[in-house]
Amino acid sequence: MFNLAMLSRQAWRLLTSPDTLCGQVLMARYFPNSDILHCVQRAGISYTWRSNLRGAELLKECIIWRIGNGENVKIWEDPWLPKGSIRKPVTPRRSCLLTRVNELIDLITGEWDEQLIRDIFWLEDAAGILQIPVDEHMEDWPGWYFDPK
Repeated sequence: MFNLAMLSRQAWRLLTSPDTLCGQVLMARYFPNSDILHCVQRAGISYTWRSNLRGAELLKECIIWRIGNGENVKIWEDPWLPKGSIRKPVTPRRSCLLTRVNELIDLITGEWDEQLIRDIFWLEDAAGILQIPVDEHMEDWPGWYFDPK
């Protein structure tokens, strides 16, 4: 358990500080077009990297995306709603073409497009989304769901 916790901590560092030398090397080698959370195992990876991916799997269960401008968070795939253990919308996607959270934000006011949200999401999801503060001048960032510190 301790080793898995340390591997998760390493995955957290790769997610939050990808500009470190270690992060740049690993990103170039293993996930040049995504991040540690979307990296998948493939043939020929080292034992060390395979272990880091186990830590990333545990990390996925415990993070939530905090919304800034909404450009990097996927509405239907990423955990971003502050509710329960799922942290994703329970509303079925159906034929909705919207993919990123920033598409739910009114470009003029910089606030949630309340009517659009109420049209797309069930009442439970819509209420949760509308309570999330938006800051169009900040990037989205990952947070630890179970502790605000």
